[in-house]
Amino acid sequence: MKNTVLIILAITVFVLGGWIIYDNKDSSSNDTKADNENSISSSSDVSKAESKTTLDLSGKGITKVDSSVYGKQETTVLILSDNSINTLPSEMGKMTNVTTFKIDHNLLDGSLIGEIRQMSKLKVLDVSYNKMTGMPAEIGQLSNLETLNYSYNDITGLPNELENLKNNLKEFDLTGNPLSQETITKLKNSLPNTKIIF
Repeated sequence: MKNTVLIILAITVFVLGGWIIYDNKDSSSNDTKADNENSISSSSDVSKAESKTTLDLSGKGITKVDSSVYGKQETTVLILSDNSINTLPSEMGKMTNVTTFKIDHNLLDGSLIGEIRQMSKLKVLDVSYNKMTGMPAEIGQLSNLETLNYSYNDITGLPNELENLKNNLKEFDLTGNPLSQETITKLKNSLPNTKIIF
């Protein structure tokens, strides 16, 4: 009888002990799961925040810029590189929070729209590898501009208003444009603190 009681007691302890261990393990597993869900949620939030401020439509075969682009006025980084865009609508001026605008490797010709002046927070403007023949005087109003890339276009002349950028413009790339040495020299004198690449 004593032996039977001891055996039952031993089995009870074993079963209860196993249950406690299992329960703890299960609880620990739930904690880990909860932690993972929090990190996924927070990572997703970051992703959403980035998508609200960064609009990257590079290489999407876009031929026309419409309200699906300029309607996102909270955008700070706008990338339209590697498309087939040949003109920009004046409504682009509504995107006043943009600090980086890349529209390189497209089919833009003529000159950028004058409304570019409304993008007053612009720090980086890249319109390289297009077919532009001119540059709007309004670029001289972009007082926060630090990097300007007009390389590999067909620019033959530059507006005098570029001189207004001499305090902040760090780099101006004009590689591959048919500019005269006289024009480049004049530009260097206008922007003495800017690295001119040609």
